[in-house]
Amino acid sequence: MTSHDDTNRPDRGTAPRRAALPDDETPEYQTSDNRPSNRPDSSDAGRSASRAAGRHRGAPGRAADDPHRPPSHKALLIGTIAAVIVLIIVGVSSYFINSSQPVAPSATPVATSTWALDLPVQIGNYTRDPNTTSAPTAQDGVTTTSATYASKGKNAVVVLMSRPQTDLKKFMSDAGMTAVGEQPLSDRSGSALCGVDPDHNDTGCVVLQENTAVLALGLQDQSRQDLADLAQQAARLAAGQK
Repeated sequence: MTSHDDTNRPDRGTAPRRAALPDDETPEYQTSDNRPSNRPDSSDAGRSASRAAGRHRGAPGRAADDPHRPPSHKALLIGTIAAVIVLIIVGVSSYFINSSQPVAPSATPVATSTWALDLPVQIGNYTRDPNTTSAPTAQDGVTTTSATYASKGKNAVVVLMSRPQTDLKKFMSDAGMTAVGEQPLSDRSGSALCGVDPDHNDTGCVVLQENTAVLALGLQDQSRQDLADLAQQAARLAAGQK
């Protein structure tokens, strides 16, 4: 090597040295000889950030999935309002259903008969022998009397009176009558109950005069209308009415 080369080569011993970094500062690059530097690795920083974000996002999820967590005030309020609405609907429906049902009429008090339990001698075109009237009989507190009436010389109807009576359906059932049904009276003042005596296949109709049942039992195949009107006429005559 020539002296010229030595003259142009920079003096390495006089090269400026790099100032030392303070202890609290880290270099912004990695050394060329792959020695660890103080700069944080970008992958480590990403994982740390992901873990932090996961912890931040996961906290509400764990709280929401906690089966022992009490319900919120909003959920309780909504449930209470729904229960009240259901109770109101049930109450209103029950009211309208009950109000639409017909009310059973109360039983009409039956007046006590004060007139004598005597059958009239004549009822329209039917008459009886005054000497053949059966004597009244009493059983279980109920008094009964009856007589046979004739028309045109032939027995046509049996009239029976029974006291006290208040339920004509029960009266017809106790008498063993079948095919019992209601028969309106011709004057439209009420109705009678008519049925059939199964022993003789005779039709009979009964009306209630105060607390006395008056039954007309046909012996000549009379219609239910005729027998109902006859029973009413006999009841009024026995009670002293015209």
